[in-house]
Amino acid sequence: MNLNFVLNDYVLIWNLLFKPSISSSLNTFKQSLWKNYRHSYTALANEDQLILKDPKNYIPFDDTIFDMVKNNDIYKEIRRETEVYRLELLQSWDNIKKDLSKNLKEILKSDIKLYHVLVVDKDLDVIDMVIPKGRRVNTITWGNRKDSEDYVMAIINIISHIVRKEFTNYQKDYVDIVNAVIELAIDNELASRLLKKSVYLRGDMSLKFLKKQLYPYFLMYLGYSKEQILNRMLTDNIVFDLDKYTFERQLASVDLKTFIDFCIRNQRYILKIKELEII
Repeated sequence: MNLNFVLNDYVLIWNLLFKPSISSSLNTFKQSLWKNYRHSYTALANEDQLILKDPKNYIPFDDTIFDMVKNNDIYKEIRRETEVYRLELLQSWDNIKKDLSKNLKEILKSDIKLYHVLVVDKDLDVIDMVIPKGRRVNTITWGNRKDSEDYVMAIINIISHIVRKEFTNYQKDYVDIVNAVIELAIDNELASRLLKKSVYLRGDMSLKFLKKQLYPYFLMYLGYSKEQILNRMLTDNIVFDLDKYTFERQLASVDLKTFIDFCIRNQRYILKIKELEII
């Protein structure tokens, strides 16, 4: 897998125009544009779909609003700060990409093509996974306030959202199972490998019970033997009675999508409701 961190003016400007204002000065500027160029401003509302098809080669039908924003000092400062943020993400990615890519491929048992991470101001708090019709490149728009707390975890969070984006074709009835498996795979297993410590207790509280039920099968999927599973559950502090589970050896030879299909097909056996224990 590879990530390309990009600052695209059109993506950044569109988000500044149509997401909640990140400062009073920006809000005042937007109100002025709305008042004086309402028609042009309104015409851009759905332009994000066209931009995200192929951001690098996007050409606006009307440059009026974009040009005024680009020439404004408020935007120039926001762009400067966004570029600093982009470089911090890029540096963190460069530092871990070799180790991350190797482990991610081992966990997914498949590869994900290049993704362009369209970086916007982190104060926008935007995580946009829209898949426009006829897209030519894989993109995810990203600006997260929490990233500066730990940029390694920021990269893992980006990967987690990209994997979710790759698995959007499942029916809504199964969304919890899909999210639980992806959290086990990325937020827990991948993060544990990169951080050199178990973080299996981390994650969405609403998925904890479901993850508890899927966890033994996920270890089988990763290729652990029965003896290794006993050691892993102690390391991860997720204790269960392995004798109550059928050891599914074939799971070690499938990819994550096939594993999710297995969990969906066998959910009535996997989800042991009577053993309601929280991780």
